[in-house]
Amino acid sequence: MTEGIIAALGKLFSRLNWLTVLFFAVVLLVQIGLFYFFFSFLLGQPTNEWFTEFILASFVQVLAGALALYFVDRFKLLVGKTITNTVGDELVRLRAANNRAKSLRDMASTLRATLSFEKVVEQALDVSSLALEEMGIPRHALVGAVFLFDGNQLIPVAAKRFLAKDYEQNISGKRGVVGAALSQAEIMVTDNPGNDAELKTFAAFKGCLTAVCIPLRAGFQMFGIMVIGSHMAVQFNEEHFDLFNAVADQAVIALQNAQLFQSLEEEKLRLIEADEEARKELARDLHDGPTQSIAAIAMRINFIRALLLKDPDKSLDELEKVEQLAKQTSKEIRGMLFTLRPLLIETQGLGPAVLTVMNRLKESDGIEMRLVGGEHGNLLSETAQGVVFSIIEEALGNIHKHAQATAVEVRLWQEDNLFVARVQDNGVGFDTQAVTNNYGYRGSLGLVNMRERAERVDGSLSIEAQPNQGTAVTLVVPLDKHGRREKTAVAAGK
Repeated sequence: MTEGIIAALGKLFSRLNWLTVLFFAVVLLVQIGLFYFFFSFLLGQPTNEWFTEFILASFVQVLAGALALYFVDRFKLLVGKTITNTVGDELVRLRAANNRAKSLRDMASTLRATLSFEKVVEQALDVSSLALEEMGIPRHALVGAVFLFDGNQLIPVAAKRFLAKDYEQNISGKRGVVGAALSQAEIMVTDNPGNDAELKTFAAFKGCLTAVCIPLRAGFQMFGIMVIGSHMAVQFNEEHFDLFNAVADQAVIALQNAQLFQSLEEEKLRLIEADEEARKELARDLHDGPTQSIAAIAMRINFIRALLLKDPDKSLDELEKVEQLAKQTSKEIRGMLFTLRPLLIETQGLGPAVLTVMNRLKESDGIEMRLVGGEHGNLLSETAQGVVFSIIEEALGNIHKHAQATAVEVRLWQEDNLFVARVQDNGVGFDTQAVTNNYGYRGSLGLVNMRERAERVDGSLSIEAQPNQGTAVTLVVPLDKHGRREKTAVAAGK
């Protein structure tokens, strides 16, 4: 491209040279005419009298033409050099821009094809490092890392030329250039990363002369920060910052997708585990309840068959016992079916469904049961009512199995924009600290399941208990997220 421009420029200046020669030739001819007209025709002087002046004037004219040709040629060289440098610089910029665009396209393609955190941050780090390589900084002089938040700490999840011990270091992201970049949500540059309050924690940054910190954020949510350091001094411009921002935006979108995917995978695993646990619990209940009862019925029927001929009166008594056992078994099965799918919630709501469970426990255990505020269950959506019902039922099941209580109260109410459910008994209670530290005991009480179910409706679960002082389980659910829509709309209209 540059050679073509120089060739075209040479042709133009060649024409200019010929035009210069033609111009001075014409001027020389005009000069001859003027000398002859003025000195010979008007003044009548012989040619030998003015010929010397004519020769001097012509010499000056030729000298001026030669100087003109010399300066045109020098100007040609100057213009050629300027154009070569300008075009060369522009080509360098175009190549750099093309490389950046290609890298961004490749990055976007990679990010669309992966849901891995590691690949996302590694690709972002590679594309950002390209800006420094374009400035002539060799790869071995570059250091980089992507830090993501894990709670309140920033941990390195991908890096270039990090030492093994650097991966073990965490920072708070509240001090130095990292803290400034995160607090102001802007790209920050430091010319002394080796002495920075937090970057000096990492041995890889101690030998750097320049480091740029690029926050990874989406709106007001901060995911982390990307830090790129150089062992050579660097002056960044707006084009570099634009590239860094483009990379950060792409990386954050990919990180959000990766987070959502991982959350879905974790939720799927939790649901699978919960389903498996429900199946195991149902299997245990069937084995300990109806299965044993049906086996007992079968044994009694065999016994009655033998008694029919020997002692008919006694066989009638045994038939009555079998009838009672069959009724009890049917009741147990209906209770299990109700637990699996409480249709009463769909037809009458949470309050009547809870009351049904309480009445069943009252009949079986003789515990005094009391439901207060059952009508408040209708504040929740049907889905949320099902989740709250399962938590309350689990709490009542714990009372049945462990509490040795004589009185239970279930209270439902609304507090501001929150739905609150509380299950309280006067049983033996337990040591909450010991239960919290013993996962097996937590599992046996169903506390893990109750907390996971509470999370499904963005709720919080608290347990208050003391040995020999009873237990209180309190569930709080936000109505703005899980309230019944028509109720919410009416409240908004008011």
